[in-house]
Amino acid sequence: MATNESNNTKYTHKSTEAKEWEMDYALKKQPVIAIGKIGWTTNEFNDASGLALSESNQLIYIADKDNGRIQVVTYEGNFVTSFGQGKLVHPWGIAVTEDYVSVTDYHLHTLIKFSDLKLRMIGTRGSEKGELAYPRGLCSDYNGDLYVADCGNNRVCIFTENLTFVNCLGTQQLCYPRDVKVIPNSIAVLNGGPICVKFYSRSGHLIYSCLDQDGIVLDPLFFCLDPIGNILMSDFYYDKIMILSPSGKLIHSIGRTGHGRGDFVEPCASESNETKSSSLDEWLKYPMSKPYDDAYYSYDGEPEFNVETDFVLT
Repeated sequence: MATNESNNTKYTHKSTEAKEWEMDYALKKQPVIAIGKIGWTTNEFNDASGLALSESNQLIYIADKDNGRIQVVTYEGNFVTSFGQGKLVHPWGIAVTEDYVSVTDYHLHTLIKFSDLKLRMIGTRGSEKGELAYPRGLCSDYNGDLYVADCGNNRVCIFTENLTFVNCLGTQQLCYPRDVKVIPNSIAVLNGGPICVKFYSRSGHLIYSCLDQDGIVLDPLFFCLDPIGNILMSDFYYDKIMILSPSGKLIHSIGRTGHGRGDFVEPCASESNETKSSSLDEWLKYPMSKPYDDAYYSYDGEPEFNVETDFVLT
């Protein structure tokens, strides 16, 4: 299914007419923009963790963890607002919809929803239905349901947009899940031990696991998927963005340890955003660097994919 020739990796895409998408990550070493530094004031971050993108408003929401707040900036990096001060202790994961912003708080063991300046929360520390233990990554689907990487309970918890508990998945299959993403017809979970990404159907059935075949990725906290199914992990240990094929083979890496443009110190989060063009859907990826070089970088991307229906995994 995949070949690796001079960092140009090809995957067979199932469609009406067979296609091959190519991405050359060697061309994506330098960021488009960089924002922020360590600190406590506007556009400064202290151990930033998760981030989420609002396509409709062209805004970026950043969980400024050790400052106990969410900062909002434009795609160009201009500060808009911040909120959550006094309500959040260690915000970690973040999800944004048209009407609300949801945040997991790692310290409070809660899922918190901000809507029209109102606040709702669910969860106390525990393992029963509706309870959480050290929640990490968070995402929402097109129905507004929320998916929480319930790290301390080794599961993913699902809530409605009204914070009503729905179900759990991955019980007895996950170990310290760190992040979760919902893509068409599938739920992808970053597993903490061993490091891998597990893909589930929407009904909770395990489809397959993508292991790091080379044993290169040591400590990813968040991940995202590129348009052709590659997995991008922000490796906290190696200060790089590691790109793995859907089968878990290392394709390329972005960045190095340092404080210059395109360098990272303990990179944390990555996210994808779909922007429309006349010919195709272009994607942007935003790896986050923390804590000593807190900055945000963007790289160019490509069109959308469906892991369950668009690719033949061999």
